[in-house]
Order: sequence, then C-alpha cells, then structure tokens
Amino acid sequence: DAVYFSLPTALRTKWVLKAIEKGLHVLVEKPMNGLKEVQAMVKAAETKGVQFMDGVMMMHNPRLKAIIPTEKEKKEDGKGVLGQTGPLRAVVSSFATGPMDRGNIRYNAGLEPYGALGDLGWYNIRITLWAFGYDLPVEVRAESNRLASANWHEGMIENVQVTMFYEDGRIGRFDAEFNNSCMRQWARLVGEKEEVHIPNFVISKTSDSFSIIKGKWGDFDAGQFNVQDAESVVPVGPSVQEAECIRNFATCIEAQKPDPFWPTIVLKTQAVLDACYESFRAGGKRIKVTKHIEE
Repeated sequence: DAVYFSLPTALRTKWVLKAIEKGLHVLVEKPMNGLKEVQAMVKAAETKGVQFMDGVMMMHNPRLKAIIPTEKEKKEDGKGVLGQTGPLRAVVSSFATGPMDRGNIRYNAGLEPYGALGDLGWYNIRITLWAFGYDLPVEVRAESNRLASANWHEGMIENVQVTMFYEDGRIGRFDAEFNNSCMRQWARLVGEKEEVHIPNFVISKTSDSFSIIKGKWGDFDAGQFNVQDAESVVPVGPSVQEAECIRNFATCIEAQKPDPFWPTIVLKTQAVLDACYESFRAGGKRIKVTKHIEE
C-alpha cells in the first residue's frame, strides 16, 4: 500500500516518483532536494490520488494540538492554551546534535547538500510555520560563523543561524548545528502576555510536557525591579510520536482520500529552506521567500 523513503536527499526523488507511478502512498524523509522536485512529487501524487507526507514525527505529537489545535481539533478536544499568551510575536528555537563522526552521511555534501540547515533546520522552520499558522515569511537571512573544512567536503553547512522576517513584524529565529558538545532541542513561542516553552521539540519522550511562562519585572519605569517568573508545566502523554505518525499516515490511506494539508506544508517548508540556502551562500543576504515559489 505504501513506502517509507529514508534514502539520502540527493537520491530520493526519482524513487519516490517511481513509487507514486505504481499507485503507492509515500512517506518521505526530509529535507527534499529543492522546491521544484517537491512540486513534481506533489503533482504526481495528486494525479495518482495517493498520499504524500514527510516523516516529521513531531507534527504528530499530541503536544502540538494541546498548544495550537486545528479548527477540527478545537471542536473535538477544546481550544488549546495558546490564547493565554496573547498574539504571538516571535518563535525562537534551537537544535544541535552531540558529537558526530565525520564519516556520518550528514557530512557528505554530495548526498546531503543542505547539511545542518536541511537535516536539523527543517524542524526549526516547520515549528515556526506551525506556530504562525503556516504563514510564510516575506524574507529570510541565514549565516554561519564557520564552514566545515575541505576535508569534510568543501562548503558543507555545519552551523547556521536563521532569521525569518514577517510583513507584520513577527519574527522567527533559530540555530541548527552539527557536532556540538551540548546537544539541545527546544522551542519558545513568545506572546505579548506569556511564553510557551517546548522542550525536546523534535525527539520527544514518551511522556512529555510544555510550559507556560509569565514573567514580571516590577515597576520598570521607576527602576524598581522585582523579577518573577511564574511557570506552569502542562504534562502530555503518554504517546509515541513515531507511532502516531504512522497511524495518521495509515488513516489517510484507509480513507482513500489524500489529505492535502501534508503536501502543502512540505511545499512551504521547502520554499523557506531554499531561500535560507540561497541566503547562506550569499553570505547572509536577505532573500525573498516568494521568489522561490514564483520560480
């Protein structure tokens, strides 16, 4: 009925297209090898009437709908907690792996051309899009304080910092890094009233949580500071997000009606990723995201 593709990024597309042509549903690892290839896969899937979904397991974690439920989920399970924060102004996230052997496929620029930007940054981009209702940023800027040495494939992206600029002043900021001595994976949704902190936002625990944080300064104008943080921890689970991903994928197949939501968010994530990649190669120049969609 379906195939899960974990092939390297540079090799994956033609095999996904072959599977779609056979009428098979496809669950595809991220990142994709450019927006044009995503568009080709999505169009082929629509033509054949099969489901196209990326293997981003965190999207299926019940924490997300507990924070920002979809309209359907609001009717079924309630309103979530995001309303307490006030309008979201920023999403800040960080994802870094621990020590990694240089022989790891992630250091092979021929097979994984986006490096840390694609392998890790895909999650940062997605969590930002999710928090902002899948609105696309107008521009992005990506830069790094170093490139991997020529011995690890010239120009492979090992470390990247990205800013996503929105027309209404909202902003997304993240860093993604291979081979850091301190592995980290967290996201913060910054509202006008409160923040939501999501620990382990990519690779979760069976029983997980998120926190709602409200900080108080005291009388700032008078210079009388009495800093207080009120933090409420909200438990979620038990749940295995990998199993939830397969369950949701199977539900789409059994319904015999592909859900267009999944390919749509892949297209948006790839459009942002490609703009970030162009910005990185241009030394941190701000790049319009719409340019990649129009092309």
